[in-house]
Amino acid sequence: MRRLSARVFAFYWGEGIADDVPALTYYLVLSLAPFALGLAALEALLLQDVLSALQVVDQLNRFLPETLHDDIRRLVLGTRDDSPLLLGVAIVAMLWTTSGAIGVIERCLARITSGERHHIVIGRLRNVVLGGLVAIAVILASLSISIVSDFSYKLRAGSSVPGPTIIVFNTLGSILVFAAIYRHAPLGRIGWRPALKGAVPAGIAIQVVPAIVGLYVSAAAGFAAAQLFLLLAIVLLGLYIVAMAILVGAGLAGILEREQAAPG
Repeated sequence: MRRLSARVFAFYWGEGIADDVPALTYYLVLSLAPFALGLAALEALLLQDVLSALQVVDQLNRFLPETLHDDIRRLVLGTRDDSPLLLGVAIVAMLWTTSGAIGVIERCLARITSGERHHIVIGRLRNVVLGGLVAIAVILASLSISIVSDFSYKLRAGSSVPGPTIIVFNTLGSILVFAAIYRHAPLGRIGWRPALKGAVPAGIAIQVVPAIVGLYVSAAAGFAAAQLFLLLAIVLLGLYIVAMAILVGAGLAGILEREQAAPG
């Protein structure tokens, strides 16, 4: 037990992951509204149907307390009716804030693998592109979930097949997205095998955390006097856990790549 504790300490604190978690949490908080608006704008430009917009809303609301769900729904659906200029601003804001979060992951991986950092301009542009790919992946996942649900319903009306199918699909999709970020974010690329292994805890956590957040909100629903504080606290707690899981996954990918590249 002592040896395990020492290894956990050396990994989480010794590799500097603990110092990066607050920074990633900050960018995740900062990107909540821009990401919602940017997704809605991309969805309006790419898919052109309300059902897919609702699927995007459902994906976003999984990470937020139920009290905010109607507001997010109105926010996303309302963006579809805005002018092209506002749609463009929404997409740019989403890409800029998301690129900051990816930059924290890149810094963590560069430090662990002792690799060089990107040029400040080129690196930011690369992270913007990766942020756009993540947004498109979320939209495609939402569209695919709609297709899977519809197919399962036609195959066997009234069955509960879509539930577990969608959970598995979401988890595998999240793992692939995080693996792609871990591989392409740093200047010295991470191999696919370390990236995929590191993405497993991040992909699982991003599915589990919303369920834990929902249980917490349900348990605290009766405390109306402290409702605002609890909403803020649970959003921050959920994003902090997600940030921790993402960086732990990045740390695992970096260490596996470092050991794989070590001579002998």
